[in-house]
Amino acid sequence: MKILIVGGAGYIGGYLTDILNKNKYNVTVYDNLLYENRYLKDINFVYGDVSNFSKINKLLRKKFDVIIWLAALVGDGACATNPELTKLINYDSVINMLKNFNGKIIYMSTCSVYGQSKTLINENSKQKPLSLYAKTKIDSEKAITSKFNNSCIFRLGTLYGIGDNISRIRLDLVVNILTMKAALGQSLEVFGGNQWRPLLHVRDVTYAILFAIENDVKGTFNISDKNYKIKDL
Repeated sequence: MKILIVGGAGYIGGYLTDILNKNKYNVTVYDNLLYENRYLKDINFVYGDVSNFSKINKLLRKKFDVIIWLAALVGDGACATNPELTKLINYDSVINMLKNFNGKIIYMSTCSVYGQSKTLINENSKQKPLSLYAKTKIDSEKAITSKFNNSCIFRLGTLYGIGDNISRIRLDLVVNILTMKAALGQSLEVFGGNQWRPLLHVRDVTYAILFAIENDVKGTFNISDKNYKIKDL
């Protein structure tokens, strides 16, 4: 099976490429190496940005069985900095992909699409995006599901943990930043502390994706382990 991982050199992609390669899948990674200056893994790698439609379209036409779409500008603050760029990367690139690919899509969305809620949510809960980031994810979800009925969408909780030994760990995530500060002997500042976070280890994303591939899973699913208050972390 030929698999293209778009954004495969990032936080989720590190462990994912290792496991898919170990399971003998034919893996290609497409990434712009935003936070790296080289790609170190023995995996077929194509350097490029998702906004470069002419380049990625040449790759999309190579008859991949599955696309795993990880590429995105992530986080409310980062996306708010440049709304036009956010729309280009998080939405327009997905629309371009849909016009040039006709296989199975596994797409990473976010539990942020639900906004704030005082009750437990499920996949049918009302969507109340509070940021451009969440809005672009909802719009991309709708575009994918309107064209493909065999797609699989994961709305991820707040990630944490180390994936592999090469890829950059994200330090804008609550567990990771608190752990780093604790290891360095720094003060842990908590503003309020009663905020809930649905946590999910970054390696568990890989296991969910692998399960979706091996069992041809279709549909939209919330993926998290357990809800925690920040003060308890």
